[in-house]
Amino acid sequence: MRNIHLLTGKPVFAPMGSTANKHGRLIANNIMGLGEKFKGILGTAVVKVFDCNVGKSGLTESQAREAKFDVVTTLVPSSDVPHYYPTKKPLLLKLIADRKTRKLLGIQGVGPGEVVKRIDVLATGMSLGATIDDLPSFDLGYAPPYSTAIDIAAHAANVLRNKIDGIAPFITPMEVKDMADRGEDFLWLDVRSPEEYKEKRIEDPRVKLVPLGMLRRRIQELPRGKKIVTLCKAGLRAYEAQTILEGSGFKDVRIMDGGVEAWPYELKSEK
Repeated sequence: MRNIHLLTGKPVFAPMGSTANKHGRLIANNIMGLGEKFKGILGTAVVKVFDCNVGKSGLTESQAREAKFDVVTTLVPSSDVPHYYPTKKPLLLKLIADRKTRKLLGIQGVGPGEVVKRIDVLATGMSLGATIDDLPSFDLGYAPPYSTAIDIAAHAANVLRNKIDGIAPFITPMEVKDMADRGEDFLWLDVRSPEEYKEKRIEDPRVKLVPLGMLRRRIQELPRGKKIVTLCKAGLRAYEAQTILEGSGFKDVRIMDGGVEAWPYELKSEK
């Protein structure tokens, strides 16, 4: 049976046992004369692949573009609980939103961490027409065994807000890869530690390692007239580096979404 997608209003084929059971109840209610209508679906799906949890809800980036939304995305790696908690596990979220209406259009998540909780929360938000401005104010359950103080889903929404509002000039890994493949002349500024760099890194002659703590002392090594893309492990230090460079007069500095943890291409390792 085809359903109507809640975000596009168009028919969609997404067979799920959960949807079939909802249809069964709705049919029974209508047989009894209750006049109930099924509003539609988001195509939410989750699956466990060995030790990895995978989930999605709403539109993918390509589906959102095909539906003519003004698409903006973010990639946010994190742990599912605070970094100091012994049960922490990594996960990666991708959020898709519409730049004009600021409505959340989709979420995808992967990792050994608790992915499904985030999928369910944001699927609920999308069902109710939530915007990325609504999500950070959701009053979710918090304690260190279950979540970070600001949950990764809310953090991802905040990153999208910063993108749309021009607070932080992000660029996606795919856009950076396209720049590199076209042979563009830019500086890829890695602000992680030398140990992190040896463990895994992007192998490219445009990459320059300057740990964040040394950036101000070595800032004269950087070309002021060249585009600079900052990166770190997950994005925070890259953001700090961008603000340092912008404050020092650099004009064209971007932050790579999600850092090395969200880089979907080959990495070099010295392990």
